[in-house]
Amino acid sequence: MIDGPHKAWPQKDELLIERIDGLLSAAPVRRKNFFGTVAWFLESNDMMFIGAWGSGIMVRVSEERTSGLIESGDAEPFDPMGGRPMREYVFIDGNRIAEDDELLGWLNEASDFAGSLPPKQKKSKKPR
Repeated sequence: MIDGPHKAWPQKDELLIERIDGLLSAAPVRRKNFFGTVAWFLESNDMMFIGAWGSGIMVRVSEERTSGLIESGDAEPFDPMGGRPMREYVFIDGNRIAEDDELLGWLNEASDFAGSLPPKQKKSKKPR
């Protein structure tokens, strides 16, 4: 993972992005550029729920689940900026998502959690 703000972000893994796109092809989601790679957002509430990060993924889960996954060693904190982990997000190493059923399990868990959140509020433009 990234140890500090000056570390380079990982390269995009196009094969992983294609795998995720394939598994989400019928899902009501939108793909957007995010931190030099790709993330997927639910259409229902515009919440990001998963993103490709190098050969692994970052997934959005509850804070309680985040703590449990990190404590068990099944995930790492997702800290793309160094020193400020994103709460409700963890990084899952590519070895843990080698099979499509493993990846699909994370896609489902993350989309279920993000789908339970209220819609994202649109930021109002400040008057000039």
